[in-house]
Amino acid sequence: MLLSITDFAKVKGLSRQRISKAVQMGKLEGAVVNRGKKKFIDKDLGLELWDKTTPIAHKVNIPTQTREELKKQVQDMPADQIPDFNISRAKNEFYKAELARIQVLQQKKELISAKEVEKKSFELAVGIREAFLTLPDRVSNLFASETDATAIDGVLRKEIHSCLESFVEAA
Repeated sequence: MLLSITDFAKVKGLSRQRISKAVQMGKLEGAVVNRGKKKFIDKDLGLELWDKTTPIAHKVNIPTQTREELKKQVQDMPADQIPDFNISRAKNEFYKAELARIQVLQQKKELISAKEVEKKSFELAVGIREAFLTLPDRVSNLFASETDATAIDGVLRKEIHSCLESFVEAA
């Protein structure tokens, strides 16, 4: 679909002059079609070329303080280690989105902190240890007069099962 420079500017939300300047600079070369004295732009190809040839820095106004800070950080880096601005911005947006997702999961109580897990695990481990350390105190009187091995086995299994069940309910 061919659009006039004015119509293409409306599609991009930019001024007609900005698009005319880009055409003159050759940024949309290949998408520009001359019909007499009037120039038209192939919409799909023009949008694709615009996105490829126009860096984000020209699309979005960046505060000068941020630019100065970036210059200071990048000044001492070798040229091959300096990240592309578009890539850096994409990574930044990705991590912001991840942080927002984590906050939502925390608010829904679907995600808890590792410290909470460690604390609860420690409490459960201490409880299990104490339950098993006190097991002989609870069953020794029952075994003192018992001579049947299957009866001792049954009582012991019942006590162990009881200890473990109490922690399943607590978790």
